[in-house]
Amino acid sequence: MVAIQFLLLATFWSICGGAKILAVMPIPSFSHQVVFMPLWEKLLARGHELTLLTTEPMTGTNLSNLRQIDWSFAKYLFHVKHNYSNIIKKFRENKLECFNQYANMMQDIVVQELEHVEVQRLIGNESEHFDLAIIEYLHPTMLAFSERFNCPYIGVSSMDIMSVAHDMVGNPTNPAIYTDFLAPYESSMSFYERILNTVSYIGTSVYFNLYVFPKEDVTVSKYFGKDLPKLKDIQKKVSMVFLNTHPVLHNVRPLVPNVLQIGGAIHIHKLNALPKELETFLDRAHNGAIYFSLGSNVQLSDLAEETLNMLLEVFKSLPYAVVWKSDIRRLGESTKNINNIYVSNWLPQQEVLAHRHVKLFITQGGQQSLEEAIYYGVPLIGMPFYVDQFANIRRLTKRGACKTLDPQNLKKADLQNAITEVLTNKTYSNSIKELSALLKERAISNVDEAVWWAEYVIRHKGAKILKSEAPQFATLPIPTFGRHRATYSRRGVVFNNAVHADEVFNQIYSV
Repeated sequence: MVAIQFLLLATFWSICGGAKILAVMPIPSFSHQVVFMPLWEKLLARGHELTLLTTEPMTGTNLSNLRQIDWSFAKYLFHVKHNYSNIIKKFRENKLECFNQYANMMQDIVVQELEHVEVQRLIGNESEHFDLAIIEYLHPTMLAFSERFNCPYIGVSSMDIMSVAHDMVGNPTNPAIYTDFLAPYESSMSFYERILNTVSYIGTSVYFNLYVFPKEDVTVSKYFGKDLPKLKDIQKKVSMVFLNTHPVLHNVRPLVPNVLQIGGAIHIHKLNALPKELETFLDRAHNGAIYFSLGSNVQLSDLAEETLNMLLEVFKSLPYAVVWKSDIRRLGESTKNINNIYVSNWLPQQEVLAHRHVKLFITQGGQQSLEEAIYYGVPLIGMPFYVDQFANIRRLTKRGACKTLDPQNLKKADLQNAITEVLTNKTYSNSIKELSALLKERAISNVDEAVWWAEYVIRHKGAKILKSEAPQFATLPIPTFGRHRATYSRRGVVFNNAVHADEVFNQIYSV
């Protein structure tokens, strides 16, 4: 199989040659960046010239075909100035306020990234050209780079995308059937969940069209010139979209041919040795070990003091070793003399999960963490805090690989019972191993597949043959409630099956 993959790539190498590629990754969160690092490495190894604008510059390489513009300063804006941790706390209380603050934060970050002296030099260089742009798709402003350099572009996302973005490429988005990635529902939604999913879909569509796009169009005009099309139109020009999604972790939905699922732990790397002290700690954990991490964006300060004390009390009472990724300063001396707890500000997560004694991962439910747990076959307790984490954890709970707890209302007995259940009930370990096998089953590696399609776009100067015409019609579907269906369009409201508006609303409010 490896030989076949190599032959396929070698064949198209002779056709494609070394191209000039621009990659623009503005979101200053490691989980957004790490997914695509293997893609950059493979493109560089194939001889392409890569100009990478990123908040996580590649290190340990001195390649002549790699040019990087360092946006790492944006992490200060993200975590300190705008305090992303505080923004996500509002997700449960007031989602609209959360979205507003996030959009305002990202606009400030994007503006300062565009004002970077090297970025200004790049934009102003009339002799510069690129054969392809690869641009993070979640925030639209940077899509203007493709227009500035008049090149085809591929949109990439480290997770699924909102329904409004699925609309832009022509994927079916009927909210009665297909859930928005922020909605914590299964495909088999109840009638009430369909209503809520529809409200979410319409709300985000209106929000992006009336607030986000017009606001970011002003930014584009300032930094790229007034002659560029509107961002909404640039977004529809996308040649392909690479989504870090996979049926193991996401709901199944139909996708048009120019949308590629590259999920399935694309960022998994060759394992390195554990730090010696941590390796010794885990090697001695003959009863088993628990790994506890809430990721890079959820801080200990997001937990109430009583919750933190309760966690310590539960962990030290367990007959298992506990590896805890945490802010040591917040914990202070409280874990110093507890023999079964190992605490560190940073941990090599993949290496920890791969250790033979690690039997449980307690996580906030970030996608990359879940992919790693599935890949290494470690069952889960999920404590979701915001955005897609609720949906991620709910799906894995339904698949039998996870137990869900509410971090805002966490009780000692609930945590103890959940730990005991997951560690003693073989259903969890069997389910995660089954999912692991499904995640690893691929005809060709996701990185090689992404490279093949990137070079396809380069060779054909786009992917017009793969694109749907649906985005040109800009319809907003309303779900089928029983036998009734309606479609909102630019020309007004068209009701199919001769159903009037009052009948539809009667259906909705009869719940």
